[in-house]
Amino acid sequence: MRTRELFRNTIFIGLLLAEPGALRAQRDSAQPIPFRAGSKWGYVNKAKKTLIQPRYDFAWPFSEGLAIVLAGGRYGYINSSGNKVIKPVYQAAGGFREGLAPVKSKGSWGYIGKDGTAVIPFEYEEAMQPSEGRAAAKKDGRWGLINTVTKRFVPTRYDEIFSFSEGLARVRVGGLYGYIDEAGVEVIPPVYEEAFPFQNGFASARLRLRYGFISLETKAFKAKEFFNIGPVSEGLSHAENRTDVSNLCGYIDPEGVEKIPFSYFMCASFSEGLAPVLKSLSGKWGFIDKTGKEAIPFKYDEITGFKDGLAKVVLKNKTFYIDREGLEYLRK
Repeated sequence: MRTRELFRNTIFIGLLLAEPGALRAQRDSAQPIPFRAGSKWGYVNKAKKTLIQPRYDFAWPFSEGLAIVLAGGRYGYINSSGNKVIKPVYQAAGGFREGLAPVKSKGSWGYIGKDGTAVIPFEYEEAMQPSEGRAAAKKDGRWGLINTVTKRFVPTRYDEIFSFSEGLARVRVGGLYGYIDEAGVEVIPPVYEEAFPFQNGFASARLRLRYGFISLETKAFKAKEFFNIGPVSEGLSHAENRTDVSNLCGYIDPEGVEKIPFSYFMCASFSEGLAPVLKSLSGKWGFIDKTGKEAIPFKYDEITGFKDGLAKVVLKNKTFYIDREGLEYLRK
C-alpha cells in the first residue's frame, strides 16, 4: 500500500502543490490553451482555433499573463500574442507568481521579473516559487527564506523548506516535519513523520504512525481512524478505510466524516471541484466531482489535477491537455 500512497501524494505535491494554498481561479476563456500537433506544441482558443502555431517542443498553460515554452532544450516565456517576451535561454524555469519566476542559468537558480530582468541574484542551488511574499531557497547547502521585497536571504536549520500556505510553510529536519511562519519562527515543531500544507484551516499529518489533522487555529493534532490520509484540498482529503482489508480509498472531511465512499484503487486531491481517481489496478484514470459522480470518463493512462481550468493527461503515450468539460486539446 505504500506505493499507492506515495503515488497519490506525488500527484498532489508535484502537480497541484506547485501553488499550495493559492486560490486557483477558473481559466479565462480568452486565454490561449496549449495543444499538441504531432511532436510540436502551440496554442488554441476554446473553439480550437489556432492562435500560436505549433513550433515548441513543449508548452505550458499561462500564469500571470506569460507561459513557459521549451525550444531547443531551453526554457523561455511568451505572451498571449505568441511573442517571445523572455528568450528560451534557461536550463529550467517555473511559472510566474507574485510577479516573479524561479529560473536556472549556468547551474544556479535566481528569480526574474516579467521583463526578463534578474530581480534576485543567481546564487541558489534550489529555488521554490514565491508564496505570500517569501520564497524558499537553498544556498551554500542551507535552506532559508528570501523576502521577495527586500531580497534578503535568511538561512535556517532545516533540511528543506516548502512554499507558504495560509501563513505557514512546512519544514523538514531530521526526517520530521513541522511549520514556520513568514518570519522563520517555528510555530509547530517538527515532530510529524508526514505533513502537508494547510488548506481550509487544516493540514493532514502522521504522528507516531497515526494519521489525522492539525488545526491551524489551535495547532493541535487529532488522530482519525483512517490510513494514508492525503492533503486537505477544497475541504476534503483522500484516505483509506482502516477497517477495509482491500485498502480502497475514498474522501473524508477534517472531522473524519466520509463524504465519498471508499470504492477506488487510487485517489488524488480535489482541484477546481474535480479529483483524479483510478477504479482498479488494470483500469484507467478519470475525474469525479464532490458528489462522487463521474465527471470526465475513465480513459486516461495518467492524469494530473486541474489548474486554471486545464489538466495534463497521457493517453496511448501522448501527452496533452483537457479542460473541465473533458475537451481534448490534441491534433493528430
